[in-house]
Amino acid sequence: MSEADGTETSWVIVVQLTALPAWLALTREQRRTIADRIGGEARQHRDVQVRWLDTEAFTADCSDVLLAETPDLAAWYHLFEMLRDTELFTTPYFRLMRIVTCVEDGYCGYEKTLEAR
Repeated sequence: MSEADGTETSWVIVVQLTALPAWLALTREQRRTIADRIGGEARQHRDVQVRWLDTEAFTADCSDVLLAETPDLAAWYHLFEMLRDTELFTTPYFRLMRIVTCVEDGYCGYEKTLEAR
């Protein structure tokens, strides 16, 4: 909760990943089974909304983007620790390229603190 304006802070986390040969060597059915299981585990972290986006046809920087949104960075941290314990990273099936953490409309909260002065 932002003290300045009484609204909940919305954190957005952009995780850039690159699929590794071990993932690409799996059949599509095997990939789907793994993704469904891990997705089910991720949904148990109800304070974090997660989307998985494919980018491989549009950039060489990464093949996939995990986009998460949460009001609670600790909840995000716990979800990410869970992901690190899965074969996505332990086999590994993906290389972690970059994590960018953002505040949605952060400037608005800042401007409200200026108005309150």
